[in-house]
Amino acid sequence: MVRGGSSSLGSESHSEDSFSYYKEPFHEKAFFHYLLFVLVIATLIISAFSLIRTNKLTGAAVADTISVNDFLQKLTSHSEMKSYIGVAPLNIVQINQNNLANLQAQINGLDTSYIGNFAVQYPDSIVIYDYKNDAIKGNINLQPQPQLPADFFAKLNSHPELQGLQDQQPTGGQLDEASLNTLNQQFPDVYANAKVGDFLLRYQTKLIIYDYAQDIIVNAVGLG
Repeated sequence: MVRGGSSSLGSESHSEDSFSYYKEPFHEKAFFHYLLFVLVIATLIISAFSLIRTNKLTGAAVADTISVNDFLQKLTSHSEMKSYIGVAPLNIVQINQNNLANLQAQINGLDTSYIGNFAVQYPDSIVIYDYKNDAIKGNINLQPQPQLPADFFAKLNSHPELQGLQDQQPTGGQLDEASLNTLNQQFPDVYANAKVGDFLLRYQTKLIIYDYAQDIIVNAVGLG
């Protein structure tokens, strides 16, 4: 009996020792769960803040974007630009401090007062356009004008396609290979029969492609 009792007491003592040396893992402690909760909440707050900031930046970028259609519509609404209605520019560049020096080497008279304006390049000209104030600031003819034969306009104006346009001064010049290739890609139906050396003449209401050597109107297209 005594032995049995001693044995029982010994077992109980051993169990108590084992319990006294047991350490609760850190991940089971209440403090750990509280800390984890705080970290999750902090992450959600940071994510929400980042999302709000991203939306604000995106909105600002969209607000500053200019619609190409609106840009060209306003540009070609000017009387001196009506002959370019429907003509896609080769390039549109906004003048800034970074590209000013390079553009000055190509365009005489360009200075810091033109910063913010746009240089719009067509096959035969570069137009300086102030989009904000809707104003044409300059128009530079890119093609050197050949010495026209004395009877050039007499022959041209004798064609019925030129009726009502005789008093207007057209813009344009002779087509070179590079310009013709570009125009053929953009408007194949208009320039399908045009050749290098033909004259591309823009009036306010009509586009004329004229072969002076053969005295032929290659094509006449209404504008506007």
